[in-house]
Amino acid sequence: MKIIVSRYNEDISWTKEFSDVIIYNKGESLNGDYNEIETENVGRESHTYFKYICDNYNNLDDYTIFLQGNPFDHSPNIIKNLRIYTTEKIDLKFEFLSEKIIECSLNGCRYHPGLPLRECYKHIFGDEGDNFMFSFGAGAQFIVSKSQILKHPKDFYLKILKMVDNHICPIEAYVLERFYKLIFFT
Repeated sequence: MKIIVSRYNEDISWTKEFSDVIIYNKGESLNGDYNEIETENVGRESHTYFKYICDNYNNLDDYTIFLQGNPFDHSPNIIKNLRIYTTEKIDLKFEFLSEKIIECSLNGCRYHPGLPLRECYKHIFGDEGDNFMFSFGAGAQFIVSKSQILKHPKDFYLKILKMVDNHICPIEAYVLERFYKLIFFT
């Protein structure tokens, strides 16, 4: 199991408790104290997540945990939950690690009105999509199985990565926060 952390300049000392952590660092260098990959500060955490998938598509662990540099705002119990996932046998496809789960539809989301949800859905999945309800975990933190990631070809993830690779804070990154379960579970 790998833990992938998208960091800007957050204190990530909490990661020392776990093995197999990779820090995608978009901020100041960590000076060798961590397993760090320095990367350009673009695309928020979604760029990190899809870059990791694209770079490791043929070499994924059975499970990957994706987290922000400061996961506590959206997941106050994250350390306790990570201990469970990293020490016990698990059998799941996808699960939010964020503790606030929000309902949304392609016609809009009350927590961030005006997002181009339908346009991004069409770009990613190739169709308009019905106005169905779906849930998302605030803060874009989740665990996903290798089998769920591999349900889509690498080109699918490269297309998503290109959506967020040209700006520090693209609006599409906020859309992707809402789409992780749609991407990995459906």
